[in-house]
Amino acid sequence: MSRKQFETIGELPMYQLVARTFSRVEPVHTIVLVGRAEDLSEMEQGLRAMNLPVKWKVVTGGETRQDSVANGLRAIRGEREIKIGIVHDVARALVDQALILSVIQAIREHGSAVACLEIVDTIKRAEGREIMETVPRENLWRAQTPQGARIELLRTAYESAREANFHGTDESQLLERIGEHPRLVTGSEMNFKITYPSDLERARLGRG
Repeated sequence: MSRKQFETIGELPMYQLVARTFSRVEPVHTIVLVGRAEDLSEMEQGLRAMNLPVKWKVVTGGETRQDSVANGLRAIRGEREIKIGIVHDVARALVDQALILSVIQAIREHGSAVACLEIVDTIKRAEGREIMETVPRENLWRAQTPQGARIELLRTAYESAREANFHGTDESQLLERIGEHPRLVTGSEMNFKITYPSDLERARLGRG
């Protein structure tokens, strides 16, 4: 799906739906949306029309997810009131306020946190289409977003990765790399990532 963030669920495109959800969580006071340069004007107009009760910015992303988050962090450098940084994929458009609050609380208590779901399926390791072994699923979790940490810790993780030219898949991996052990917060099956058209239909049905 191209321009996925503009696909609608209910009456709102996904980026607006996520921004609205985060804006209704009391500890949140600044939202930074990252997008392609050619989409920024449309996103800004959409957010402006919503009259969100928080500050917001729209900034240009990078070549990778990691680059895009780094750009978002740079956009709020110097804003001393920001103590915690939360990263969320707009493609997980059905995130709810309770999960966001749980992640924030875990960060306050432990320094960093990640929404995850415990793996309940049997896991196979394969080479091509040939199964090589069954992987024990004990202690295995599926990472979701939100993910985050105290803002200076998150910035340190990103800066360290940049200096080492290390590219991770998510914030947790960058935090792990500098010796941090993010707290697991139980995620939600409804907080799934919208990747394929069938996912979008599922999300629309989930919204009733």
